[in-house]
Amino acid sequence: MWLNTNIEKITKDDVVILANNRQVLAFKKTWGVQKGNSALPKTLSWHQYLQETWKSLEVNTKKRLISNIESRILIKQSMQKLGQKVDNHLLDEVIKNNDYCYAHLINYTQLLKSGVENCKLFATWLKDYQKTKLTYNLLDTNDLPTLIIAHNTCLSTPYIYGFKTLTPAQLLLLNKTDYQVLKSKQENTQSNNQVFQTSQNELFSVANWAKDLNVQHPNKQIAIVCPTLNSDHYQIQSIFDQVFADILMETGQKSYNISLGFSLTEYPLIRHIIILLELCQQLQSNCIKTKTFNTVITSPYIAHAQAEQSSRALLVNKVLSWSQIHFKLNKLSPHLANTPLLEMLINDISSKVTGGRFKHDQWLLNFNMYLQTCGFATDRILSSVEYQLFNKYQQISLGLNQLSQITNKVSASQAIADLQTLLSQVIFQAQSAKTSIQILGSLEAEGLYFDEAWILGMTDNFLPATLNAPRFIPNDVAAQYQIPHSNFELITKDASRIVAMSLNNLINLSNRVNFSYAKTHFESEQHGSPLLTFNNKIETPKYQYHPIILEAIIDIQTALLVNKQVNGGVGILKDQMACAFKGFTHRLNIIKKFDAPHIGLNLAEQGNVVHKVLEAIYQQAQSSTDLVAYSKDALSQLVDTAIQNELKCYSRSGFTKIEHDRLQQLIHKFIATEKQRDIFRVIATEQTIEANVADLNFSIRLDRVDEMSNGDRIIFDYKTGNLPSNPWCGDLIKEPQLPIYTTISLADGIAFIKPAADKISYTGLARNKDSLPNKTSRQKSCTDWDEQLKLWQQQLNQTSLNYQQGCAEVLPTKGACKYCEYDSFCRVVK
Repeated sequence: MWLNTNIEKITKDDVVILANNRQVLAFKKTWGVQKGNSALPKTLSWHQYLQETWKSLEVNTKKRLISNIESRILIKQSMQKLGQKVDNHLLDEVIKNNDYCYAHLINYTQLLKSGVENCKLFATWLKDYQKTKLTYNLLDTNDLPTLIIAHNTCLSTPYIYGFKTLTPAQLLLLNKTDYQVLKSKQENTQSNNQVFQTSQNELFSVANWAKDLNVQHPNKQIAIVCPTLNSDHYQIQSIFDQVFADILMETGQKSYNISLGFSLTEYPLIRHIIILLELCQQLQSNCIKTKTFNTVITSPYIAHAQAEQSSRALLVNKVLSWSQIHFKLNKLSPHLANTPLLEMLINDISSKVTGGRFKHDQWLLNFNMYLQTCGFATDRILSSVEYQLFNKYQQISLGLNQLSQITNKVSASQAIADLQTLLSQVIFQAQSAKTSIQILGSLEAEGLYFDEAWILGMTDNFLPATLNAPRFIPNDVAAQYQIPHSNFELITKDASRIVAMSLNNLINLSNRVNFSYAKTHFESEQHGSPLLTFNNKIETPKYQYHPIILEAIIDIQTALLVNKQVNGGVGILKDQMACAFKGFTHRLNIIKKFDAPHIGLNLAEQGNVVHKVLEAIYQQAQSSTDLVAYSKDALSQLVDTAIQNELKCYSRSGFTKIEHDRLQQLIHKFIATEKQRDIFRVIATEQTIEANVADLNFSIRLDRVDEMSNGDRIIFDYKTGNLPSNPWCGDLIKEPQLPIYTTISLADGIAFIKPAADKISYTGLARNKDSLPNKTSRQKSCTDWDEQLKLWQQQLNQTSLNYQQGCAEVLPTKGACKYCEYDSFCRVVK
């Protein structure tokens, strides 16, 4: 990348002014190629020239030159002071129109006299802004040309290059210097104009052209110019990544460079900094936003993020279950036991955050302390881009020190908003690789020279220019001061000169240039620029991407299980019998379920409370005789105490009161049914034992074991949800928990107890049917007890072996998919 001009007559004592920073870099490279190691002349962009010239003329000035960001904030304050609600789009338009006024020497007084209400309002805002600058002894870049012109000192004669047209303000200043124009070389360019059916085809063709050219001629400088680079950046990057196989590469390692940055606030690391500061402010006010809290605690940039990754994810689920937009710290504190490192951070931050109003420089010190306390960006090694971003943040955040000189004390939320404004106005592009393939915007490419160039998107929306009337300058004033593209007459008048100049700049990018456009772009029809001649032939991309022939693999078998001590063994065997793939998913160690936000107690919580209440009751009343012996009042006291002890774990509300009343009725009805049973003794409740099924080891918990008067032991399991039909017998054991217990312990029967509001029902199977409660539903397809035990042992052993051997076939039984949570892995369509 070089400048397309002759620099032989320039010496080290000269001054060269260029239109933009990229041309400055290109000039330095051109100088090195043409002049070797000889000393560089002073090479500046237009804004750099203004600032350096003013500083050299006013060495002892008391006025301070403010940045564009500070200027933006002051203009916004002036607008708000006068009652205007300001958004970024409006502020951008105001700043653009203000630049027009300075560049074309338009006085605000003329706008005030225009009689156009929005123009008068605009002039009022900017006059207030000028007053603020005067009060604080400030200048902005727009003030500099007038001040330099008014100075009596003679200025050195500069060379200028890359300016399509000079504004009146630029002409006034440069005429004082007897400037000289460096003209672009006129190349004998060979051009090739092509038409594609879609923009995707166009981009694939360009990417493959650049790749092939780079392979054949690695040292050639290649330019790809896209007039719509801002809007089409992601599509361009996606296609170039595919062609160059750069999908997982960082910016600094890619085979090409897209010359386009984004606002700092669009990068995740910067967004996480802002959100973290917001959380600190919310901790101080004790009004924590759920969304903010969950984003911060799962941030990879916070200290100990990796060590507590799983437990923090579960905490997020807990916070979501509250279904609240805001919450207080005292509600959160009891749930931090599983995240002790996070708890320490929150307590540390809470002790350091301060309220009240301070100057911006003090808030900057506070913000830095908050980031340090949270160990921001210390938990892992930052990537190259992240490292550059964090350094840029630290540099830009110093702008708060400058704001403290021109603003009063502000709250924490306002300081964070101002910091966000500072960051949003800075365009950041990570350091790119040293590559010969450059993707540029049309303005950025002007005046440069490459070995090969391709300009895509040559539609009539690009050349000739479209109408772009300033919003706050009246049409007659815009026409009077010749603001480009402000009306159709000016567009027509300037078309032949400016458009020809723009096209000429593109043609002169190289002596070999391709032009192209696509007939459709995301289903929108496009037409070629009338300044170029395109034939009607539709180019077919030379590189067609066809689906890769897929290799067939056997996916019904995975590796053998190594660790045979597992968690949730009952669930594993149950899922393995229902669907081998569903059983296999237990190997993936996925957190299976997050509670959906709900009001009151959900069904799982209701079932858990029932289990705990009955456990507490049968620890006191350990037989049917004990139950019968309780007086009505004593029994009511026993039941009520058990219920209250369990419900106190949930926040008090009308929902817990309703649940209390429901449980009172349900438990009393259940006990009344239990009293009608034959004599029994409860010998175990919520008992945990170790199971071994074909060498697969796991723990199993049983709700209750009763011993009947004849000595039979019956295992009971409470089921508050729906029961499957025929849960134990047949080809499939649908509920294996109780059959598993019978194979490892002496038992004479099993039964489900379903406590429900309408009735208490029992479903069971036993050696002696009289040992079961009266009216117990019998199981179909079951053999006698001893034979059934053998069948269960065989089925469970085979299922355990299938799991251990890695059987993972997607072959669900009826109903297996109903509550399956692995839709994204499985090919079965529900």
